[in-house]
Amino acid sequence: MQRKLSCLGLLLLAACGSGTEDVLAAWRKAGQPPGEFKDVGEKLPGGKCFAGKVAGLDATLCDFKDVELARKAEDAGWELVGNAVGSSIASGKVLLVIADPRKEDPSGRRLNELIQTFRQTTR
Repeated sequence: MQRKLSCLGLLLLAACGSGTEDVLAAWRKAGQPPGEFKDVGEKLPGGKCFAGKVAGLDATLCDFKDVELARKAEDAGWELVGNAVGSSIASGKVLLVIADPRKEDPSGRRLNELIQTFRQTTR
């Protein structure tokens, strides 16, 4: 009985995953395993944000209550990109801010792959 309850709990947890968790899982599946993403609170107004590295790039993922709040936060996301090559993209209720301040990806290929996976996951 206890084993059945454990399995049920895991299924419920997986079904209730956040957009951030879904994106991190999709990047892993695509062969771009992210490092540890830490809770950084409301780094962008109205969002629950997590920051870390993926494929040598700095990334921040934020979950919002609705699509409109995520879109409004895109401009603030550009401030996190700064002078680096990167992007601030809202897709669904999730915002991705990704930057390459150390010029780890001169061709932009990894950056593009990560963005495409993000978009496919959050539609």
